[in-house]
Order: sequence, then structure tokens, then C-alpha cells
Amino acid sequence: MAYSIRFDSDTLSFPASHFITFGNPEKIEALHGHNFRVRAEIMGPLGKLGYVIDFLPAYDALKKICDTLSHKILLPANHPYIKIRDSKNGTINVTVPPLRWSFPSNDTLVLPLINSTTELLAEYIAKKFHKTLEEYNAFEYETSKYKLKIEIEEAAGMWAVYE
Repeated sequence: MAYSIRFDSDTLSFPASHFITFGNPEKIEALHGHNFRVRAEIMGPLGKLGYVIDFLPAYDALKKICDTLSHKILLPANHPYIKIRDSKNGTINVTVPPLRWSFPSNDTLVLPLINSTTELLAEYIAKKFHKTLEEYNAFEYETSKYKLKIEIEEAAGMWAVYE
């Protein structure tokens, strides 16, 4: 593939909190936050009008994804040790023995991940972005002709990439 479009803007970012575990319940990172920054690239053939896909709806789709993650506590729904329970009174209760937290429901986002690592956040964003582009009918050709790359900067100079 010879063509691509790339998104690299300070507006494609989201401050969020998370913690990750390292193999067993005793190795838990402290809850902390980042100002995550997202870059995206879509590679593919030129359409009949001379572009890969339209920049504007693609940018809008990626920005909306960032906005849904913004100012949230990101929790992994599929982790074997992390138990997440909605208390139905406006709080999410999280247990990773011996630790327990209660977070406001509105400030919490439970994602279909095994751990809330930056690598898996990149995959999550890529899949959600791809699905949204399909819903927008952004691809002129079959989607197998396109390649999507998402990069997330967790801290200055520290990037995770999913293609």
C-alpha cells in the first residue's frame, strides 16, 4: 500500500486513571493517571476521488472515542483477579485482594480488557475506530484492503502501538 492518512493532534488525547497487575494479585500498581495521547494512521488504496478515506468523519470518530475515555477510571472487565461490581447506588466497587475501592459510576469505565495496559487500550481504540469507520461507510473498498495503526503515548516518549 502506498497511501495513508495520519492523525497526530493534541486534541486526540484523554486524561484517565488506571492500574495494572503484574501476574498475580500481590503485584498491583497503584491507581494513577496519565494524559494519554493518541495517534492514528489508516493505510489503503486511493478511492476514485483520490483519497484513502475522508479525513473529517475519521477524525470526528477518533475524537469521540477519546472523549468517551476522558476523565475516567479505566477498569478491565476480564481480569481473573479484579472483581468489579456495580452497587446500584451510583458506585462501582472494585476488589483485588487485599485492596478495595469504590468509585463513582459516572467516573468509571469498565472495558472489555484483561488488563488496562496501554497496549490493550490501543487495541480497544483501534477496534472501536475501525467499527465506527465501517458504520460511517468510510471505506470505499473491502476493509481487508486497509490497515489501521493506533499509537498511544502514556508518558513523554513512551508509546504503545497496535496494528
